[in-house]
Amino acid sequence: MATEKQNEANKKNALMSTGPRTPEGKALISQNAIRHGIFARDLVIDTGDGKEDEDEYHELLYGLMECLHPAGQMELLLVEKVACDYWRLRRVLRFETGSIRKIIDMAISDYYNKTDYFGNKEHRDNTELDWEISRCEASQDENAKIRLEDLKRQKLKNQLAEEVAVKIASLPAGDDWDKVIKYEKAIQRSILQNLALLKRLQSMR
Repeated sequence: MATEKQNEANKKNALMSTGPRTPEGKALISQNAIRHGIFARDLVIDTGDGKEDEDEYHELLYGLMECLHPAGQMELLLVEKVACDYWRLRRVLRFETGSIRKIIDMAISDYYNKTDYFGNKEHRDNTELDWEISRCEASQDENAKIRLEDLKRQKLKNQLAEEVAVKIASLPAGDDWDKVIKYEKAIQRSILQNLALLKRLQSMR
Protein backbone atom coordinates (compact mmCIF):
# COMPACT_ATOMS: atom_id res chain seq x y z
CA MET A 1 0.00 0.00 0.00
CA ALA A 2 1.30 3.46 -0.89
CA THR A 3 2.39 5.73 1.97
CA GLU A 4 1.07 9.25 2.52
CA LYS A 5 4.32 10.70 1.12
CA GLN A 6 4.04 8.57 -2.03
CA ASN A 7 0.44 9.69 -2.57
CA GLU A 8 1.49 13.34 -2.29
CA ALA A 9 4.33 12.75 -4.75
CA ASN A 10 1.96 11.06 -7.22
CA LYS A 11 -0.43 14.03 -7.07
CA LYS A 12 2.40 16.50 -7.76
CA ASN A 13 3.66 14.41 -10.67
CA ALA A 14 0.14 14.25 -12.14
CA LEU A 15 -0.13 18.05 -12.03
CA MET A 16 3.18 18.36 -13.87
CA SER A 17 2.14 15.89 -16.60
CA THR A 18 1.45 17.47 -20.01
CA GLY A 19 0.34 14.29 -21.76
CA PRO A 20 1.98 12.96 -24.91
CA ARG A 21 4.49 15.33 -26.47
CA THR A 22 5.34 13.62 -29.77
CA PRO A 23 3.05 13.71 -32.84
CA GLU A 24 2.82 9.92 -32.72
CA GLY A 25 1.77 9.98 -29.07
CA LYS A 26 -0.81 12.67 -29.66
CA ALA A 27 -2.24 10.77 -32.63
CA LEU A 28 -2.51 7.62 -30.53
CA ILE A 29 -4.31 9.43 -27.69
CA SER A 30 -6.66 11.20 -30.12
CA GLN A 31 -7.99 7.82 -31.23
CA ASN A 32 -8.51 6.35 -27.75
CA ALA A 33 -12.15 7.47 -27.65
CA ILE A 34 -13.05 5.23 -30.55
CA ARG A 35 -10.35 2.62 -30.12
CA HIS A 36 -13.10 0.02 -30.17
CA GLY A 37 -15.67 2.11 -32.04
CA ILE A 38 -18.20 4.27 -30.24
CA PHE A 39 -21.06 2.79 -32.26
CA ALA A 40 -19.77 -0.78 -32.43
CA ARG A 41 -21.76 -2.09 -29.46
CA ASP A 42 -25.09 -1.00 -30.97
CA LEU A 43 -24.17 -1.56 -34.61
CA VAL A 44 -22.68 -5.04 -34.68
CA ILE A 45 -25.06 -7.98 -34.15
CA ASP A 46 -23.26 -10.19 -31.65
CA THR A 47 -25.75 -13.03 -31.00
CA GLY A 48 -28.06 -15.40 -32.88
CA ASP A 49 -28.07 -16.70 -36.44
CA GLY A 50 -27.29 -13.27 -37.86
CA LYS A 51 -24.21 -12.80 -35.70
CA GLU A 52 -21.58 -10.52 -37.23
CA ASP A 53 -17.82 -10.44 -36.73
CA GLU A 54 -16.90 -7.38 -34.68
CA ASP A 55 -13.24 -7.76 -35.69
CA GLU A 56 -14.27 -7.25 -39.33
CA TYR A 57 -16.01 -4.01 -38.38
CA HIS A 58 -12.90 -2.81 -36.53
CA GLU A 59 -10.77 -3.72 -39.54
CA LEU A 60 -13.07 -1.64 -41.75
CA LEU A 61 -12.99 1.27 -39.30
CA TYR A 62 -9.21 1.32 -38.89
CA GLY A 63 -8.72 0.94 -42.63
CA LEU A 64 -10.87 4.04 -43.22
CA MET A 65 -8.97 5.92 -40.52
CA GLU A 66 -5.70 5.15 -42.28
CA CYS A 67 -7.12 6.33 -45.62
CA LEU A 68 -8.90 9.47 -44.39
CA HIS A 69 -6.40 10.64 -41.70
CA PRO A 70 -8.87 12.13 -39.20
CA ALA A 71 -7.62 14.45 -36.44
CA GLY A 72 -9.70 15.38 -33.42
CA GLN A 73 -12.89 13.91 -32.04
CA MET A 74 -15.26 15.40 -34.62
CA GLU A 75 -13.31 14.05 -37.60
CA LEU A 76 -12.94 10.68 -35.89
CA LEU A 77 -16.71 10.47 -35.36
CA LEU A 78 -17.35 11.32 -39.00
CA VAL A 79 -15.01 8.55 -40.11
CA GLU A 80 -16.81 6.10 -37.88
CA LYS A 81 -20.17 7.21 -39.28
CA VAL A 82 -18.80 6.40 -42.73
CA ALA A 83 -17.69 2.98 -41.42
CA CYS A 84 -21.18 2.39 -39.99
CA ASP A 85 -22.73 3.20 -43.36
CA TYR A 86 -20.45 0.82 -45.21
CA TRP A 87 -21.34 -1.86 -42.64
CA ARG A 88 -25.05 -1.20 -43.32
CA LEU A 89 -24.40 -1.35 -47.05
CA ARG A 90 -22.96 -4.80 -46.54
CA ARG A 91 -26.22 -5.82 -44.85
CA VAL A 92 -28.20 -4.54 -47.81
CA LEU A 93 -26.15 -6.78 -50.09
CA ARG A 94 -26.76 -9.73 -47.75
CA PHE A 95 -30.49 -9.00 -47.83
CA GLU A 96 -30.41 -8.91 -51.62
CA THR A 97 -28.55 -12.23 -51.76
CA GLY A 98 -30.96 -13.80 -49.26
CA SER A 99 -33.97 -12.60 -51.22
CA ILE A 100 -32.64 -14.12 -54.43
CA ARG A 101 -31.76 -17.36 -52.63
CA LYS A 102 -35.31 -17.57 -51.26
CA ILE A 103 -36.85 -17.21 -54.73
CA ILE A 104 -34.50 -19.82 -56.19
CA ASP A 105 -35.24 -22.28 -53.39
CA MET A 106 -38.98 -21.77 -53.81
CA ALA A 107 -38.79 -22.29 -57.58
CA ILE A 108 -36.78 -25.51 -57.19
CA SER A 109 -39.08 -26.72 -54.42
CA ASP A 110 -42.15 -26.08 -56.60
CA TYR A 111 -40.55 -28.04 -59.43
CA TYR A 112 -39.86 -31.12 -57.31
CA ASN A 113 -43.17 -30.98 -55.42
CA LYS A 114 -45.35 -30.55 -58.49
CA THR A 115 -47.97 -33.32 -58.70
CA ASP A 116 -50.31 -34.63 -61.36
CA TYR A 117 -54.09 -34.99 -61.17
CA PHE A 118 -53.77 -38.09 -58.98
CA GLY A 119 -51.30 -36.48 -56.56
CA ASN A 120 -48.24 -38.26 -57.90
CA LYS A 121 -44.98 -36.30 -58.02
CA GLU A 122 -44.04 -35.41 -61.60
CA HIS A 123 -40.31 -35.06 -60.93
CA ARG A 124 -38.11 -37.25 -58.77
CA ASP A 125 -35.24 -35.55 -56.98
CA ASN A 126 -31.61 -36.43 -57.63
CA THR A 127 -31.23 -38.42 -54.42
CA GLU A 128 -33.89 -40.87 -55.58
CA LEU A 129 -32.50 -40.96 -59.11
CA ASP A 130 -28.92 -41.55 -57.93
CA TRP A 131 -30.03 -44.47 -55.76
CA GLU A 132 -31.86 -46.13 -58.67
CA ILE A 133 -29.02 -45.35 -61.10
CA SER A 134 -26.57 -47.17 -58.82
CA ARG A 135 -28.85 -50.21 -58.76
CA CYS A 136 -29.17 -50.25 -62.56
CA GLU A 137 -25.42 -49.89 -63.03
CA ALA A 138 -24.85 -52.89 -60.78
CA SER A 139 -27.38 -55.02 -62.66
CA GLN A 140 -26.58 -57.13 -65.70
CA ASP A 141 -30.19 -57.12 -66.88
CA GLU A 142 -30.76 -55.63 -70.36
CA ASN A 143 -33.86 -53.81 -69.16
CA ALA A 144 -31.77 -52.20 -66.44
CA LYS A 145 -29.53 -50.63 -69.11
CA ILE A 146 -32.57 -49.15 -70.85
CA ARG A 147 -33.88 -47.89 -67.50
CA LEU A 148 -30.48 -46.39 -66.78
CA GLU A 149 -30.63 -44.18 -69.87
CA ASP A 150 -34.09 -42.95 -68.86
CA LEU A 151 -32.90 -42.14 -65.34
CA LYS A 152 -29.95 -40.17 -66.71
CA ARG A 153 -32.32 -38.18 -68.93
CA GLN A 154 -34.48 -37.40 -65.89
CA LYS A 155 -31.42 -36.22 -63.98
CA LEU A 156 -30.36 -34.00 -66.88
CA LYS A 157 -33.88 -32.56 -66.96
CA ASN A 158 -33.57 -31.74 -63.24
CA GLN A 159 -30.25 -30.02 -63.84
CA LEU A 160 -31.70 -27.89 -66.63
CA ALA A 161 -34.74 -27.01 -64.51
CA GLU A 162 -32.51 -25.86 -61.64
CA GLU A 163 -30.37 -23.78 -64.02
CA VAL A 164 -33.51 -22.09 -65.36
CA ALA A 165 -34.69 -21.39 -61.81
CA VAL A 166 -31.37 -19.68 -61.02
CA LYS A 167 -31.52 -17.56 -64.18
CA ILE A 168 -35.11 -16.35 -63.78
CA ALA A 169 -34.58 -15.61 -60.07
CA SER A 170 -31.40 -13.57 -60.48
CA LEU A 171 -33.11 -10.45 -59.07
CA PRO A 172 -35.05 -10.00 -55.81
CA ALA A 173 -38.85 -9.91 -55.84
CA GLY A 174 -40.51 -6.54 -56.47
CA ASP A 175 -40.95 -5.43 -52.84
CA ASP A 176 -37.50 -6.66 -51.87
CA TRP A 177 -35.93 -4.94 -54.86
CA ASP A 178 -37.58 -1.64 -53.88
CA LYS A 179 -36.13 -2.01 -50.37
CA VAL A 180 -32.64 -2.70 -51.74
CA ILE A 181 -32.70 0.38 -53.98
CA LYS A 182 -34.18 2.60 -51.25
CA TYR A 183 -31.71 1.69 -48.54
CA GLU A 184 -28.71 1.58 -50.88
CA LYS A 185 -29.42 5.11 -52.10
CA ALA A 186 -29.95 6.42 -48.56
CA ILE A 187 -26.71 4.86 -47.32
CA GLN A 188 -24.67 6.10 -50.27
CA ARG A 189 -26.08 9.60 -49.77
CA SER A 190 -25.10 9.49 -46.09
CA ILE A 191 -21.56 8.36 -46.97
CA LEU A 192 -21.10 11.22 -49.43
CA GLN A 193 -22.47 13.80 -46.96
CA ASN A 194 -20.17 12.66 -44.15
CA LEU A 195 -17.16 12.56 -46.44
CA ALA A 196 -17.94 16.09 -47.66
CA LEU A 197 -18.23 17.36 -44.09
CA LEU A 198 -14.99 15.62 -43.14
CA LYS A 199 -13.20 17.22 -46.09
CA ARG A 200 -14.54 20.64 -45.07
CA LEU A 201 -13.31 20.23 -41.50
CA GLN A 202 -9.89 19.08 -42.67
CA SER A 203 -9.57 22.12 -44.95
CA MET A 204 -10.16 24.37 -41.90
CA ARG A 205 -7.24 22.97 -39.86
